[in-house]
Amino acid sequence: MRLQSSLLLVVLLVLETQRHVALCKKKGDKLGGCPPDDGPCHQLIPNQCSNDHQCPNSWKCCSRACYLQCVPRVFVKLGKCPVDQLRCLSPKKHLCNKDLDCSGNKRCCVSACGRDCRDPSKG
Repeated sequence: MRLQSSLLLVVLLVLETQRHVALCKKKGDKLGGCPPDDGPCHQLIPNQCSNDHQCPNSWKCCSRACYLQCVPRVFVKLGKCPVDQLRCLSPKKHLCNKDLDCSGNKRCCVSACGRDCRDPSKG
């Protein structure tokens, strides 16, 4: 019984590791994603980082208004957000702020009129 429990634990750890590997966008990226960037660009500020390795601990180098800055990472679900080709004629309205705001496998994606929960595309 103890051997089966140990084997199950090893399998779960391997699967979790592979899931995290799939979330990395390019070689050297830290796990997770960047929080939404809704800030207006009022003044040009120099970038504070150019890649994740310049950030402490698990923080990521993310876009903030019109510059890059180290910020705490956010959890990201599997799959990519679909690209919205529409143009919004009304004010933007955000129905979510992060993937965890969405049920099931849905992701919080940028659409023409703000962020909303959508089914991700594969890959």
